Amino acid sequence: MVGTPPVDLAAFVESSPPGSRLWLRGAGRSLYPLLRSGDSVQVLRCGPEALSRGDVALVRVGRRLIAHVVISTGPLVTASLLGKGDPAGVPLGRVTALRRGWWILPLPRVMRPSLFVGQRMASALWARPLARGVARRLRDFAFSGWSRPMRKQWLGRLEVRLLRAEDLDALLVFAGERLLVSSTFLRRQLLGRWARDGGAVGAAAGAFDAAGRLCGFAYLDSYREEGLALDGLWVRSLVVAPRARRMGVAHRLLGCLLEAARKQGERRIYADVDEDNLASLRTFRRRGFRFASAELIRRVNAEWDASGGSKPLVALERMLDGHD
Repeated sequence: MVGTPPVDLAAFVESSPPGSRLWLRGAGRSLYPLLRSGDSVQVLRCGPEALSRGDVALVRVGRRLIAHVVISTGPLVTASLLGKGDPAGVPLGRVTALRRGWWILPLPRVMRPSLFVGQRMASALWARPLARGVARRLRDFAFSGWSRPMRKQWLGRLEVRLLRAEDLDALLVFAGERLLVSSTFLRRQLLGRWARDGGAVGAAAGAFDAAGRLCGFAYLDSYREEGLALDGLWVRSLVVAPRARRMGVAHRLLGCLLEAARKQGERRIYADVDEDNLASLRTFRRRGFRFASAELIRRVNAEWDASGGSKPLVALERMLDGHD
């Protein structure tokens, strides 16, 4: 039921007896590209002594669960398919299968040598800037304007609307794949403010494809909810998945948030954008945003610098209809 406290998956696994098999969804996209947010893993509960090099282990790091390849057993060290070794964690079991929708991929132990060698080769390749640059260019080409007709047919009709409480699961899956915002924050804000019964504060908008998957997101809220001393409501986390880009999704998401702000009686709203993000700046400008005062831009950068931000930001503002 929406609104019930989330299950502590790490504690649940730890309380399960050795030898038990569990299907879990909570390891995020830690084994990307094999594992994406929303996918499930089958875990055989066991201790570190039962794990071998090339196994995929479920490990607790803090309160976070990750499913990574074992690259050493003395001591136990795990790593993602494309990354380096992880910080020390508590091994909880061996992953025996991955599930995405109806599709199940078994991970028998005979695959251990292949997984180990594949991880070492993939991580060494991914560590090279040239390889990452080529992958980025291929992705940009695949999702550029030429592929838009095919992507439109694949996605079906896109619905852009305000998020409701029952959209929480779809939001958390999207967040795990695309956002830097914590799932705890999104859950709290959606249920406690954006979709609150009896009067929402701020808003969150999403773009859904024909299958109900979230492929675009943005929210409008006070920066004080994130600990920054900035007044007003700010557009945050405007993100569109590559498969839905160049379809006007960002423009429609902003329109949805503007309408929500009008209904809540706001006189103006704000946004901040990386100074070098020209595409995002164009999107906001087309929606009627203009550059804010030099003083506000200075304050925004000072607040972010104090909280560990590093990139220069531009602040924008938009007067809402009836308050120009």
